[in-house]
Amino acid sequence: MRKGITLVLALFGLALVQAASHTVTVNVPSVLSVSLDATDFLFDFGSSATGNVTVGGTPYSRAGQSAYNAFLDANTSSQVFAPSSVSLGGGTGDFATLTVRSNRAKWTVSVSASGSLAPPLDNTRLQVYAEKISGAGSSLTTNPTPLPTTGSLNIIQATASGQGKSLFKVYNLLELRLSDDIPLEGYSSQITLTYTIASP
Repeated sequence: MRKGITLVLALFGLALVQAASHTVTVNVPSVLSVSLDATDFLFDFGSSATGNVTVGGTPYSRAGQSAYNAFLDANTSSQVFAPSSVSLGGGTGDFATLTVRSNRAKWTVSVSASGSLAPPLDNTRLQVYAEKISGAGSSLTTNPTPLPTTGSLNIIQATASGQGKSLFKVYNLLELRLSDDIPLEGYSSQITLTYTIASP
């Protein structure tokens, strides 16, 4: 009699076991973007701009009439100048701020030119320098580096732990040479620099 009761209770207990299930789905987009707050680097050697801009520990004269006259008077073969001003949308400054936003561990930022500066100048006269403010990655420009004749120039890179938001100062400098034969009507030329981020 006791054996029969025990069997019935065991079967009743098994009948109460039930299960339910659902899936868990996780979607994370790839984030890899670069932005710049500057719209124009102006080198106006007829302007009233004065003073110096320090880039990588070295002071460079702002492009302006007084600095250009001093360059001609010195009879030096060449001189590198900082911009007269950098347009930042809401104001002006001496450099652009480049922002990288990424969830990738590795990435590289490069710069390339669209168009060519008219003779007697060329694109290699323009130099780029990146300086880290915060975040991941590091500058590949230990000194202001001329643009290549063709292709792009790598300026910033993260080889590991590149995730998050990173900020860099970006400077543009311009080399003039005493031998530049400027036309009687003056000289004016413009190119566009594009900053691109890529990840392996």
